[in-house]
Amino acid sequence: MSEIGLLACKVQTDADADPVEGYHITVGGGFGPDAALGREVYRDVVAKEVPRTVELILKAYLAHRGSREESFLAFARRHEIEALKAMAEREAAA
Repeated sequence: MSEIGLLACKVQTDADADPVEGYHITVGGGFGPDAALGREVYRDVVAKEVPRTVELILKAYLAHRGSREESFLAFARRHEIEALKAMAEREAAA
């Protein structure tokens, strides 16, 4: 239950290798008056790639928020998951 959530999992990177530590990344969760479960943006992200993935999500927020006053929560809830992923991918290419 967080604006950006990380759910630990094991990720299979190679059919012959043991699974490695990873995470499912969610956005838009909250509590209290903003109570909601986060929506999954990325699944099975290898742990070493998580910091960069979260950074790209935050860069997309800063580049595309409606105004300086728009919170990350409002931004994440305003966009569909595919739009959030597309914005993050554009940040990766920049």
